[in-house]
Amino acid sequence: MERSQEASQDSVQNSPRLIVHGEEEKSWFRKVKDKFLPGVKISLIIALLCYFALFVIGIWGIHRCPAEDMIPFFVIVTGAIGLVNKTLSILKETVLKTTDKIHLWESSTYTVELVFLILGSYWVFKEYKPNFINPNDKNYCNKTVYMSAFIYLAVLYALLGIIVISFFCFLGCIFFVKKTEDANNEDPESPTRPMQPQNGSP
Repeated sequence: MERSQEASQDSVQNSPRLIVHGEEEKSWFRKVKDKFLPGVKISLIIALLCYFALFVIGIWGIHRCPAEDMIPFFVIVTGAIGLVNKTLSILKETVLKTTDKIHLWESSTYTVELVFLILGSYWVFKEYKPNFINPNDKNYCNKTVYMSAFIYLAVLYALLGIIVISFFCFLGCIFFVKKTEDANNEDPESPTRPMQPQNGSP
């Protein structure tokens, strides 16, 4: 009975410490979030402006690209989907709570964006380089419309390439460190390997 009472008293005494520790972790998380969230909001706003510009350019460029009529349509869809995605991200951070409906909307828009990314890459790159001077030429495409789509795709693929290269470099570093550790463990004369006592030593 005395031991159980002592254990209950210890748990009561330790519980405030756990609560204080939990509050400290939450306050640290809030500080990190408050530190990085303004930068995230600024990047979202910049992305919103870029997608809005794409949307406006796409609408303005309708019937201004006879070389491929789908290029302005691709620019419109890209701008519209980007606006929807970034608006959902901002609302999710400020007003709305994360729900299954928001996740469903985001998954749907990302799927549509992926499909149009593949189609848009075909439409844009197959017409490189169109005529930017003579509007009466069948290979003519307005330079602003075409270059908006081209630069968007080029930047996107460049970022994707950087991510893929960084990922493989990270895997290579892990593999190299693992091989080095295995070699040190197999080498009896390695300075990192602990000295084994010799036979007959005290």
